[in-house]
Amino acid sequence: MATTQANFVSTPAGSVRPSFRLESIDLLRGVLMMLMALDHTRDFFSSATVDAANPLQSWPSLFVTRWVTRLCAPGFIALAGVSVYLQRERGKSAAQMAKLLVTRGLWLMLIELTVVSFAWTFAPGFIFQVIWVVGLAMVLLGLLQWVPRVAVGALGAAIILLHNLLDPVKASSFGHGAFAWGLLHQMTITSFHGFFVAAGYPVLPWVGVIFVGYAAGPLAVASPARRERIASILGLTFLAVFALLRVTHGYGDHNRFEHLGTVARSAMSFLSVEKYPPSLHYLLATFGVLLLLYALFDFAVRRDWVPGVREVMETYGRVPFFYYVLHIYLLHSVALVLTAADHLNWHLWVTPGTVFFGHVPGWGFPLWGVYCVWLSVLLVMYLPCRWFSRMKARRRDWWLSYL
Repeated sequence: MATTQANFVSTPAGSVRPSFRLESIDLLRGVLMMLMALDHTRDFFSSATVDAANPLQSWPSLFVTRWVTRLCAPGFIALAGVSVYLQRERGKSAAQMAKLLVTRGLWLMLIELTVVSFAWTFAPGFIFQVIWVVGLAMVLLGLLQWVPRVAVGALGAAIILLHNLLDPVKASSFGHGAFAWGLLHQMTITSFHGFFVAAGYPVLPWVGVIFVGYAAGPLAVASPARRERIASILGLTFLAVFALLRVTHGYGDHNRFEHLGTVARSAMSFLSVEKYPPSLHYLLATFGVLLLLYALFDFAVRRDWVPGVREVMETYGRVPFFYYVLHIYLLHSVALVLTAADHLNWHLWVTPGTVFFGHVPGWGFPLWGVYCVWLSVLLVMYLPCRWFSRMKARRRDWWLSYL
């Protein structure tokens, strides 16, 4: 969630010294934020009533629209870990970093269960999603600031590699503790004293992601050519391992690759990997693509390609929390107003769970309409994001580090 910045100055030894404005990271984060808005626009405005990620129900354009947005969570959370490393490199002590991470993490968890949960439902309820996971992962990473970075990375890698061994353990086997298991490793939907409660992002594997991101921080401050080469090699390696596991029905995902009669459906089956919780296959595929994108964006920054386009994308990446909260309220409000204007059942938009598991009868646009709405949302969001980004750049108020 923190803004990560670095420029690089050559030293006599040929290494680089960071001044902490890494444009390529802002660019990657900005693209992820834009894709995230596409996914949420589809949630609120699509007329499709099928599971977009299900190869037996979906169709190629809808499936790809959903799949590319699955890059967002692993990229966003891993970059949060990278940001922690860069702040340590900036000179913050373990104690200072621990205090910042614990307090900011608790703040994010509170905001998720209040401001963000209400944005999704416009009704009472608690939704444990990506902001909650980032907050809790920050708290845990803060408590590990005195542990060697390599050890933290090894723990994160072990979690990512091994957590699928817990897949056979179901929340229902824990009785009254079912929801606690849901928070840890299995998406769970329930109610508590009339409140809608959903654990959409089980925390265990995502903690592994932020730990690995933190351990990978030195890659961001390597020389440009070196980091682009390493990122490209790692990205291709992850994709190769992913492909091998998929075609051999290997460990790491309960969604098996199947030949479904047509090339398109078989390709969708190949890419149909579990996000809730994120499986090993899912993380290999998304990390592979993210690393290649990072290398490409870093190269584009060095060559100064399309600076105007980059500036727009980076603007969203510099204020991710502000952008995240604002765009959900915008999408939900517009969907509610337009549904009411069409004399449809707008009350469903103030019914918990509709946006995730339901559909307003008669409402929504075909996919091309969803893309038009998405582009409109990005246009509307740009000026507020630019204003907030510039304010954060010129002011050093302590509270701005929490937004």
